[in-house]
Amino acid sequence: MNLNSNGILEKIHADALRVLEEVGVKCASKEVRQIFEDTGLAAYDENAGHIHVLTPLIDQALSTAPKRDQYWIPEDSFGVGGTAPFVYDDRTGELVEPSFEHLARIATIVDEADVVRFMARGVLIKKAEAKVMDTIVENCTKPIYVAALTDEGIDRALKIHEGRGNITVQFSIINSPLNVIESMIDPFLSCIRKGIPIYVSTMPMAGLSGPYSMSGLVTLTHAEALFGITLAQLVNPGIMVVHAGLPSIANIQKNYAVDLGLQSHNIANLLQEKVNHQLDIPSIQTACTTSQDRPNEAAEKEAVYGFGLMKKYGFHQMRHSFGFLRELISFSIAKLERHVELCRETGPEDVPDLEDVPYDPEGFEAIMRNGSQANYMRDDHTLKNTGKCFLS
Repeated sequence: MNLNSNGILEKIHADALRVLEEVGVKCASKEVRQIFEDTGLAAYDENAGHIHVLTPLIDQALSTAPKRDQYWIPEDSFGVGGTAPFVYDDRTGELVEPSFEHLARIATIVDEADVVRFMARGVLIKKAEAKVMDTIVENCTKPIYVAALTDEGIDRALKIHEGRGNITVQFSIINSPLNVIESMIDPFLSCIRKGIPIYVSTMPMAGLSGPYSMSGLVTLTHAEALFGITLAQLVNPGIMVVHAGLPSIANIQKNYAVDLGLQSHNIANLLQEKVNHQLDIPSIQTACTTSQDRPNEAAEKEAVYGFGLMKKYGFHQMRHSFGFLRELISFSIAKLERHVELCRETGPEDVPDLEDVPYDPEGFEAIMRNGSQANYMRDDHTLKNTGKCFLS
């Protein structure tokens, strides 16, 4: 199956550009507003508090952004990504606070596993950005993703970038839908001005903070990521930026909790990756994870579907693919080791071909109605599509 047989990829990109022009992004940061307005291709609406960005400015940013083959992680790469606040104790089933020993063990497994191509933190160790980076680097020679919000963390990331290289700093500068997180702007701009590679993450949830249809969800995700990519290119043209749009789904049957085990979750992220592939930009999404709160056969089945789907259709980078459990709350080292084996064993023949993903023109209309307000739970578009979209 051709994932673009109905032209859906071009339609999603075109709709995302319309979102940035017609809806805009809510932003209180005067510095960010000035950066955009100085181009003459963006304007700030004082009444709505939104920056509206014209398509030629997005096109300009994409023209200066490094292309996919300039990034150091190759195509079809699975990795450890995300930041679980707990470790799942595989002996007792309890959730425990992550330690540097846990982090070192995860990094060592990643370094030794042929099917794991990159390493992010995996677990959250608070107020220790620099030491977390040092621990990962000491135990893993593969490309890494790190968090750096403090001056100490940013300085350490810069030294690693200038030394071993193959480092990217993770940023979420937008709270879906379409709200710039002002507290993230200073460290984001600091990294960009220092020339440290970054990724721009956003995670709309269908039915909660995004439209309740596949193409509508990916459209919002793509628009938010394009805003961050454009800001980075305006501040430092040519800086390496990775599109890290992570479309996700609020499971209405589970009290609107994010459900990462749905087949639809994998498909949405594959669709976003294919949009990025057409633009020839580095891309990292999320797939092959689980809705289960402990390692079990259901978690393995969910992962096998994701591994097979990605291998069948191709992708750039997928994170959350090994040790994470339900809602990314905890990380199981035993699951990491077992799912490394599953990834090796699973082939594209293990999953059926995808059917065409339909384009939904009403998804854009839902984004227009909601703007920067998260009213999707009550939106007619969500109510109409409940029981019809994201069923598995």
